[in-house]
Amino acid sequence: MRRGPTFVCAFTGKEDMDNQKKADTALVLITFFWGLANVVAEFAMRSISPSQLNALRFSLAFVVAAIVLHKHLRKINAVTLRSAVILGAMLAIIYYFAMNGIKYSRSITTFSFIIALPVVITPLINYFFRKIVPEKKFFASLLLALAGLYMMTLATGDLMMGKGELLALFVAVIYAFDICYTEVCVSKPDVNITQMGILQIGFAALFLTIFAFITERNARIYMDVKIVGYILFLGIFSTALPFIVQPIAQQYTSSDHVGVIFTLEPVFSALAAIVLLGEVVSWREYLGGILMIIAVVLMNVDFSKRGEAAEDKS
Repeated sequence: MRRGPTFVCAFTGKEDMDNQKKADTALVLITFFWGLANVVAEFAMRSISPSQLNALRFSLAFVVAAIVLHKHLRKINAVTLRSAVILGAMLAIIYYFAMNGIKYSRSITTFSFIIALPVVITPLINYFFRKIVPEKKFFASLLLALAGLYMMTLATGDLMMGKGELLALFVAVIYAFDICYTEVCVSKPDVNITQMGILQIGFAALFLTIFAFITERNARIYMDVKIVGYILFLGIFSTALPFIVQPIAQQYTSSDHVGVIFTLEPVFSALAAIVLLGEVVSWREYLGGILMIIAVVLMNVDFSKRGEAAEDKS
């Protein structure tokens, strides 16, 4: 979901290995921004409502992406537009509940690890709705993810998930549906992927603005330098920049690298929460987080390719 002229020039004429290192570095950077976004949103929502924050964040992101990639917004066909509307609506739902989840979560660390679970949930959706049988490793990954989720949310003895954690789990499920539907959309020959990516941000901004008007019509916005800074960071560095950089970077690195790098998002988020918010993480939460990272890495790494590569070397 997330091509810029400057980045393309940085890769031109370089060796493949150098290209991959630059791509991986860029992906780590945007993953860091994503991880930091949850904590920045927590700070912002002390002075602004979740829906207002979402509306401003995505409106800014759409303006930036549209300006940078304006040449790609010509001759938009109906199939691309329809796909963007649906994906934009799903994106709006994801971020509406995600921001409210952060607001009500007992721990940003736990919240961040839960919303990293779509990669484990997606195979289930593909199986039930698209009849795609998951890989054998999926079941091991699912068990690890469930064990990690238990350790992070239920192992304290009350066997109850908080409102924020339940919202995070709901967001992970909806995001998994979003991933599956995106895969369907990009497989259509008439869909312009770049246009769809930009337009879905615009439609998400539109829907989130409507949400804000309906649910928080009377909420005041206390704008100051800090709030403006938070919105600029979230809109540019955590939303628009990834949309521009990610598609370029993924041309120069492997899907295994991308998947593993993206598992760093909850780790960055947890570190930011510990350093900036002073969160105290228990040993159960550490263990749960480790199990969930292993589950996500397991689903992302293609071991069959590694086996073929080893055989070729021998």
